[in-house]
Amino acid sequence: GGQHILLRMWACIAAVLLWIGSAGCTEKANMSNHIEYTAADFYERLLSGKMMFLYFKQQVSPTISLFLVELEKSAEALQDYGVLVGKISCKKEPVQTYCSEAKQQHSAFLFRGGKEFLSFSLDTVFDVNSIVAEVLFAILRDEVKYVHTDADLLAMEKAAKGKKDIVLGYVRSLGTQEHRSLMETAYVYGSKYQLILITGGPVLKQLGVNESSQQSQVWFLHCRVRSTLMTAVTSERCPVTRMRKALSTLNLHTFLQLLEAPLVSEVYVDPSSVPPPQFPYQLTPQVFLFSHPATEHLDLDTASTLAWRLRGLALLLLVHSCGLYVVVFTRQSPAVKTPDKYNAAYRLPEKSSEVKYVTLRSLDDVLELVTKQGKEEQEEEEDDHVDEEEGLHLGELDDEVAAAVYKNRDHFQDMDSVTQLTSDNFHTEVAQSSLTVVLFYLKWDAVSMAFLSSFIEVAERFEGKQWSSTFSLCSHKRKVEELYLPIYA
Repeated sequence: GGQHILLRMWACIAAVLLWIGSAGCTEKANMSNHIEYTAADFYERLLSGKMMFLYFKQQVSPTISLFLVELEKSAEALQDYGVLVGKISCKKEPVQTYCSEAKQQHSAFLFRGGKEFLSFSLDTVFDVNSIVAEVLFAILRDEVKYVHTDADLLAMEKAAKGKKDIVLGYVRSLGTQEHRSLMETAYVYGSKYQLILITGGPVLKQLGVNESSQQSQVWFLHCRVRSTLMTAVTSERCPVTRMRKALSTLNLHTFLQLLEAPLVSEVYVDPSSVPPPQFPYQLTPQVFLFSHPATEHLDLDTASTLAWRLRGLALLLLVHSCGLYVVVFTRQSPAVKTPDKYNAAYRLPEKSSEVKYVTLRSLDDVLELVTKQGKEEQEEEEDDHVDEEEGLHLGELDDEVAAAVYKNRDHFQDMDSVTQLTSDNFHTEVAQSSLTVVLFYLKWDAVSMAFLSSFIEVAERFEGKQWSSTFSLCSHKRKVEELYLPIYA
């Protein structure tokens, strides 16, 4: 009886697992079917003038299989920007124009206004970030400008004066997460700001960036309204505010929102009575400077000068101490007075609503105080992100081989003892030895990368032996996969 119950229990568990598995397969199939178009669908949408990003599938290789997975991921993201994403099977639904030549299987196509707008090599649209970035970049090609030299940038600044502020973004390469963030921002804010893209060139020196820098950056150029405080610096250039946080869509949106805040806010209550900043500034520090009746105008000029230096980093409030007594008197409550030894105060976000009072001797002290706090918070965020990423990946990689490969992901293999093969030198190199051992490996596959280490170790031991043997490597990126990888798989 107990065995019978146990068998029934296992049967139920198996049934549940099969149902879950089939549900997962159904979900994937539905997603795949969601972007699967027929020839009739293609022509119907083409005539309607809708924007479409399509791939015409002929033969499927490992590289193309990976691309199709990323294409499905991009469908939802691009839908938010009015772009339909799809694939058409040339075997089932042949579209003569795009299914007749073999070279077309290495390209994806963007359609706009009832005709082909642009084609993309699959080398440039290799994942969801590059697909979204490149498609939006193509759509916004007339709105997003590109500069290479400082003269180009100066010309853009002169053209924008009195009309638009400029958002200037530097990315080391196209198709990255940072490039996508800039393009998504350009799509939303394109009518409000002039977005300019930099990928390198002499202009970086003017901006104080080392061209070998791996870090993407953003600057905001205040060209629409000129500040009288900044005209003394230069009459030609627009004042510049650099975004200090890492480039992401959320950080860039928050940065632009912060630049819309008043330069200086004037209050007539003690800082402890001022509420913390509300949305969308709730994650922004507040800096308070105290003003006195005898130096009110000078204090406002000082606050404005400091506010320019804190732009995009903190909100500045000028506290008129003369008003404190008025508020207290009318409310008939005990006087709220800040001791004279303090001339500034600040409140940090998400810590508490506590206001800390300080005595500062110069504007640089205020700037250092805020930037120091900002750096500490950013370092904490980066540490938390690294810890979360480590825990997440190592938790998901329950396979011992995959976990070992992940831990050693920053260790680069010494390839000197092996020959790198490509489609150009494959047959020539193989013919030079009576015995050639070739490893066909996939860089994204844990087993391949784990075996690669042992393969190289063996090659090093045989190096210099008086045998006619060669150890060679062939990566799937080398365009040999169409001939040999199906055997490996």
